[in-house]
Amino acid sequence: MTHWATHYIGQPWVSGVSDCWHFARRVWAERFGIDVPVVAVDAVSPLAGRRAFRDGARAGWVSVSDPVEGDAVLMGTGDRPCHVGLWITPDAAGGVLHSVEGAGVIFTPGLRVRDLGYAILGFYRRAQP
Repeated sequence: MTHWATHYIGQPWVSGVSDCWHFARRVWAERFGIDVPVVAVDAVSPLAGRRAFRDGARAGWVSVSDPVEGDAVLMGTGDRPCHVGLWITPDAAGGVLHSVEGAGVIFTPGLRVRDLGYAILGFYRRAQP
């Protein structure tokens, strides 16, 4: 059986439409019934992305140590958050479904995230209202 995430792989990255945050919030709504607010950010500016994640994108989320399918994966360069994706488990190891500038929507095994220049800074689950 094919994993549901294959439907998204290859979709284009578009700033403000399907950049990492907008893509993730669309999947959370479509696949998990989670309504996540829009975070206005210039997706091509690493500084703007870091400020958005620092100043509010994490509101309403709780840190978890063992991610399950659909949890947020906060990534960054060094210890500076600048990218987000969703944890998915198409295999036992799991990985990140995310929208990357220049590549579009891709799946990256968890152990290969560093190959893209990111560090996983944490896993987050939407807090129950």
